[in-house]
Amino acid sequence: MSDSLSFESFFLGAKKAAHRAMDDHGRAEYDEFALHAGVAVERLSKAALISKNPVFIAEIRNADMLLYLGGHLQIDEDKVRTVGAKDAVARLRRIGTLQADPQLDLLIEMRNGAAHASPDSNKAKGMISPLARTIEMLLDELGKPLDTFWERWTQAVRGAVNEQEDQVFRDVQLRITQARHAFDDRFAGLPTEVKERVLKAAQLRYGDWFARPMEIKEGDMIVVKASGGDCPACGRPGLLTFEPVDTTATETTFAANGFGCYLCNFEVNGLDEMAALRKANTPGASTTMSFSVGHTTPSEALFQLGETKTG
Repeated sequence: MSDSLSFESFFLGAKKAAHRAMDDHGRAEYDEFALHAGVAVERLSKAALISKNPVFIAEIRNADMLLYLGGHLQIDEDKVRTVGAKDAVARLRRIGTLQADPQLDLLIEMRNGAAHASPDSNKAKGMISPLARTIEMLLDELGKPLDTFWERWTQAVRGAVNEQEDQVFRDVQLRITQARHAFDDRFAGLPTEVKERVLKAAQLRYGDWFARPMEIKEGDMIVVKASGGDCPACGRPGLLTFEPVDTTATETTFAANGFGCYLCNFEVNGLDEMAALRKANTPGASTTMSFSVGHTTPSEALFQLGETKTG
């Protein structure tokens, strides 16, 4: 039998595709993510079937494949046909290895759509959980450690299936990991001192907006920017943005509503994501600031007055 149909070949192919899927997701290439995630599930499913009996990956309609996989017939490699992702998962469900999972079914449909047409990118973005969940169940069946398969993505995929945390928190945790790996990949194969020089030389660019969407409205709303804490992905100082949450005749209180790092491109937007960022045990950052002004102080002066408060 061809080495390409061995357990090792399918297992390593699944691992490679799963890592590509995570990289795709971090670059917001969700169509490619759906394709590689589906391939990872298909190949690991076939590895699980082969671990029980090699003939389990044969197409039912092809009797020669049954004989070939059973070791009693030789056929040309270009005529070899194995079961597809949908049928592989169905067979594993029949024998109790996998359970019914509508999200996994949708992921497989998206994989086929990514291969032949354009899937729904917004739906594909949320398919991290069924991918991580299915991979974990198959690895348990095979007796393979999660960290051996996922390596640097292990913590991220564990977070993806942690139902005790809300979706916003899981999403922020995942994006921290994605930004960290993307930043590290930029220096792959280069001397260590290159990355160190970049980290030391990097400076905040206060003319840039990182937390989106936001706007400044004269006479209506003022958004304040300030340095605040270290980036959880690369460790460099980030840029916080604040929006007014309480205003009196003499004081305006601003709450942090966004954080961004131009060096590794990690960012969060909105009060909910900022709360998740703080919960993720990131370095301390200013969360509120207050400005005390006189009745006649022009609004533009708010940027020079007052004192930053941390909490």
